[in-house]
Amino acid sequence: MKTLMVTPFAPYRDGIATYAMQELRRLRQEGEQVDVLSPVPSAARWHLRLGGPTGMAQLGRKVADYERTVIQFGPELLFGACRSAGHRVAVWTALAAIARRTALDIRIHEVEYGPLEQNPFERRAARLAFDQADRVTVHTEAEREMLNEILGFGRRIEIVEHGRDFQPAVTRTKGEARTELGLALDQAAFVAIGFLQHHKGFDRAVEAMASVRSPRAHLHIVGSARVDHPDITGYVDELTMACARITSATLHQRFVSDVEFDLWLQAADAVVLPYREIWSSGVIERARLFGTPIIASDLPQLRDQAPQDTTFVADVDELAAAMQSVARSLDQNAHGGHNGHPASSAPDMATVDDGGLDLRSWDIDVDKVDRNAVQAQVTSRARAAEISAVGEPVYQPSGRRPVDSLLALGHLHRPLPHSARPGVAPVKRMIDRLIGWQIDPLATRIEALQRATTDAVAQLDRQSETVAAPIEPPSMPKPRVTNGADPS
Repeated sequence: MKTLMVTPFAPYRDGIATYAMQELRRLRQEGEQVDVLSPVPSAARWHLRLGGPTGMAQLGRKVADYERTVIQFGPELLFGACRSAGHRVAVWTALAAIARRTALDIRIHEVEYGPLEQNPFERRAARLAFDQADRVTVHTEAEREMLNEILGFGRRIEIVEHGRDFQPAVTRTKGEARTELGLALDQAAFVAIGFLQHHKGFDRAVEAMASVRSPRAHLHIVGSARVDHPDITGYVDELTMACARITSATLHQRFVSDVEFDLWLQAADAVVLPYREIWSSGVIERARLFGTPIIASDLPQLRDQAPQDTTFVADVDELAAAMQSVARSLDQNAHGGHNGHPASSAPDMATVDDGGLDLRSWDIDVDKVDRNAVQAQVTSRARAAEISAVGEPVYQPSGRRPVDSLLALGHLHRPLPHSARPGVAPVKRMIDRLIGWQIDPLATRIEALQRATTDAVAQLDRQSETVAAPIEPPSMPKPRVTNGADPS
């Protein structure tokens, strides 16, 4: 069968693009001939500017060459350039027309329910498009129920498991993953990962982390802004400021590859999903691949997706309690040796006199010494000694700090080349392309300088908090290799 897949596509940074890549791989392995059409130039065979009635009309002509068309449905893909309710109705109508020219498979990842609830004309047009489609799918029962309630579409909507085509990009042990990421082996690591947006609720995780009382507990927020939008960059600024206020939370602001994404999930003691709202979660599906414990907001969509042993929380207080429980369990296990086993149960490992410190026994295989493993343990023990020296890692600064002024500056925003006035938007886009080669490097340089300055001032601020009450760190004991014999 000759199939056209309409989707955001690599190298575009988007969760739907990642999903589409994995489905495309499966379809081609099954022998299906699949071409990809994306809304922007990419690795796809075709690209076509979608997001409004004009793009949908052009797509209607393109699908006539294919027996089947799969649309990875997201609001931005189909409605991103719409400027009125009439435009949205026209897009839905065009989708119904496309369904009459090809076997249309609408794979729904996200839906904007607000416009459907507010506009009866849009509801009618959407119902027509779904009726004409050969297949309509969602990822959770909660989404099917919501669409059924709004559109009265009935039970013909199918559920396709979100992670059906997911495969690990890399497989590591927890220790190996932490070594590659530069994390301490004895850390109680909580990971919140994904694009930084308000509805992801990562600020909730920081607020909860501030209440967790464990010297080993640390929250890692990993992700980047998906698009340059004032609301999103403003949220990133708030998140940056929140993480700067406590030492037990770190924001790793960058887009990560598939390999690094999976490394973070395998390095975590628990993955935290403090979402305010969500349609379906690719993070849950990838965490499931590695059996990583999950703490998630109590949302119907997540309950449909998550493994049975997932811990669901209703608010920040419950989230803090769940994180505290994980940290406490790991602290208790650490007293008995590596990975919760008593040191005496590993006679072939080197032992060490902890000298009164709460440190794990050394895991050194004397028959086959792994230099990287030894160095990773040295790093983790040094980290543990540092934490023991300074005491509780969470602090609340009094008054306004020097770094707050830098954080308040926010990001450098370039105006988007859009306009509702006829003929103005193309002129703005042309000007943007003409001056981009001069402006983009300057904007990038300014943002890099601002980040470096903010990081430097924040680091000095943290050091001043520690130096205010210096404590002599305890000396580190040396390992004694015993070949399994009693060191005494």
